[in-house]
Amino acid sequence: MLSLSLSCALHSFTLAVEARCPYPVTAIFGPSGAGKTTLLNLVAGLRRPDRGEIRLGEELLFSSEKRLDLPPEKRRVGYVFQDDLLFPHLTAAGNLRYGHDLLSPAGRRFAFDRIVELLELGPLLGRRPAQLSGGERQRVALGRALLASPRLLLMDEPLSSLDQGLKSRIIPYLRHIRSELGIPILYVSHSVAEILELTGQVIFLDRGEVVAQGDFFHLAHHPRVLPLVEEHGFENVLPVEVLGTEAERGFSLVRHGAHQFKVPPCGRPPGSRIFIGIRADDIILCQGRPQGLSVRNFVEGKVVEISRVGGKGLVYVEVGKRLAVKVTAEAIAELGLEVGQTVTCLIKTHSIRIGPEVE
Repeated sequence: MLSLSLSCALHSFTLAVEARCPYPVTAIFGPSGAGKTTLLNLVAGLRRPDRGEIRLGEELLFSSEKRLDLPPEKRRVGYVFQDDLLFPHLTAAGNLRYGHDLLSPAGRRFAFDRIVELLELGPLLGRRPAQLSGGERQRVALGRALLASPRLLLMDEPLSSLDQGLKSRIIPYLRHIRSELGIPILYVSHSVAEILELTGQVIFLDRGEVVAQGDFFHLAHHPRVLPLVEEHGFENVLPVEVLGTEAERGFSLVRHGAHQFKVPPCGRPPGSRIFIGIRADDIILCQGRPQGLSVRNFVEGKVVEISRVGGKGLVYVEVGKRLAVKVTAEAIAELGLEVGQTVTCLIKTHSIRIGPEVE
């Protein structure tokens, strides 16, 4: 487990973090300039806190009181950056072996072949970075970090430069690392969907301050968290089972619990399990079931919570999992929305995002 109790003066504010990260993946979410990358650099040993303590398991990595500051190479912390930073003159295999070969055989936690198989890198081993796609380079960078046998993996917006299709292909690899290798991950991202496809545990950071920490959906309505989430788009992420595809009619049919959704054709066979994403402001609430609309999805549920911040609000509707719906304060008042009330969620088929497969 990673434990943080530190402060570090930055240009316009002081980064002050008190946090414990006992989960397989802990996400750090916040606006640009909040101190997220600095926090990762402090953990990695690339920057020194002014005071405090960083502990990984039973080992101190940094302590101002004990005047201890382990150098980066002794912390055994892997780091995957937004830019892959591969060595251009080496093949993928050469990049992968860089950290691996610096370790003694006794210090290697993972065999080269195991990581190559896990990340499906075999066909890429003889290529140089210039011959790889963005997603392939990130997989090689991830493999290089893993083959250095880290006890903790830091990831600083590693998917931000990739399109949605590539993100959907790489996230399953991250989940494999989480579940199969047992390496805890500290994951920085601006994407709510990315985070929710990996973990529900989030540290919300704003101007160096931990605004809240814990389960995303329990904290998303917090008065200081909601504006941060809204800035990047609040997206609900649901695991669903594919029931079938009617390509000529333009949809796939999926199921979440007792509810069925028509989504864009997903190309997955019946029985597959995938994530779908539904933005909070792409859902319309109504009382009853309206007639004569082009909207294909009518999902009934109960209002379980209403949060208001200024003239905006989030209405949480239980449909087997909470759906967050973004509305105005005026709409809440005019519809007379109350906790316990039954409402219908209207969702256009093509506003639903097809995400990666569920492991």
